[in-house]
Amino acid sequence: MGAEEPHTDADLTEPADDVTTAGQPDSGPEPGTARISRKRLIGVDILIGVTTILLVVAIFATWANRLLFSPDNWSKTSTQLLQNQNVRTTTANYVVDQLYANVNVAGLLKQALPTQFQGLAGPAAGALRNAAVQGTELALSRPRVQQLWAQANRAADQTFVDVVNGKKGTVGVNQGAVTLNLAAIVNNIASRLGLPSDVASHLPPNVANLVIFKSDQLKYVQNGGKAIKSLAFWLLVIVPLLYILALFLAKGHRRRTLMTIGFAGILAGVLVIAGRSILKGQITNALTSDASLQVTIHDVYGIATAILKDVASGAIFAGILLVAAAWFAGPARPARASRQAIAPFLREQTVATFGIVGGLLILLFIWDPIPATGKPIGILVFIVLALLGTYLLIQQTAVEFPEARSGTATHSIRTRVASMRQSRQSGGSSAPSGPTTADQLKQLADLRDSGAITADEYQSAKAQLLSDREAGTQTPV
Repeated sequence: MGAEEPHTDADLTEPADDVTTAGQPDSGPEPGTARISRKRLIGVDILIGVTTILLVVAIFATWANRLLFSPDNWSKTSTQLLQNQNVRTTTANYVVDQLYANVNVAGLLKQALPTQFQGLAGPAAGALRNAAVQGTELALSRPRVQQLWAQANRAADQTFVDVVNGKKGTVGVNQGAVTLNLAAIVNNIASRLGLPSDVASHLPPNVANLVIFKSDQLKYVQNGGKAIKSLAFWLLVIVPLLYILALFLAKGHRRRTLMTIGFAGILAGVLVIAGRSILKGQITNALTSDASLQVTIHDVYGIATAILKDVASGAIFAGILLVAAAWFAGPARPARASRQAIAPFLREQTVATFGIVGGLLILLFIWDPIPATGKPIGILVFIVLALLGTYLLIQQTAVEFPEARSGTATHSIRTRVASMRQSRQSGGSSAPSGPTTADQLKQLADLRDSGAITADEYQSAKAQLLSDREAGTQTPV
């Protein structure tokens, strides 16, 4: 990639449309173009910096909104937790501990045993404990139990959403408390262990129904939930608008500003992912010193913040696209040569060009590298940006290379390859013959057509070559 040059006075007077004339890439200010003052450019950079901070906040708010206010996402995440081996083991131990702490297992076994064996109920209950943990862990891995777990978590999150939105229904029945109903899961596990299928009815209400928050916390939950939803919505609107404002204010400097915005998006995503990794260890150590529980908390944190990583990765992906687009539109020699090579096709095959872009978009949506490429709004945004970018590229190449013809770039490449091959083949010769004047003139023309040299440089080199020919010498190209 072409390296970005430091801001100079020439940079501050780039053409307003960032389109260079053919043969003179970024050669300085053009008459009649708008100028941008250094103070204004500094203001644009400050605006981008502040907006990037808001982007970091927006990433966290979007994660919280998608996790907490989407029962489907919450249910999916909770099921992924139960599918984790360490989480299943910890959950199995918790369920069995609660069962033995609140239910007279020995008494239930005694009732089920014949009279002559009822004395063995106590030892049998103790021996059954380890088997119960293993059986519970096995049960938690079964699709049926995981489905019950998903349903319970989905119902709990739906109640939470209803509370935040001020709706009635299940919220009124539970008096504003959000609970996770584990009774069906406990009964299912109990029946697998040979215990009565209604054993959950013997559990205290706070065990069979885990209280997530109580009615006296309702006001704080509602205010906090509404703040998260509002923050996620408005930041997703404000951040793009502020970046667009920065582009508007950077008239005459927009290509480099677009690249800066792209790097800002990459930086925001990297900071969030790095912060997620750092906090994983910090939070785990803060919650417990038990090594066995630390492993479980570590896994829970990773699964619970998976959506956060997806959102941050989306910011990085979008930033990379912006940087690539800004570089491709810039004065770097590879970028300019590439634009010249495709200029005839873009000009002559406009419909086919948009068709190719559409095909690439379809492949992108099939690949679905980030959550945004799989959602209707995200798909619409990518389509609009891709079509707009293609239109601007067609306009830019039409201004830069109005005389470009199909096959010129291919011919130039073939000429260079042939020249390199000829050079290698003649490498072992003691006195290789140099290129003819016609060959040198042709190479100069190819360099001019590819944008490697300007028209003035071509004329100067051609004059020198012809002068050397008349003098009886040859100047290598």
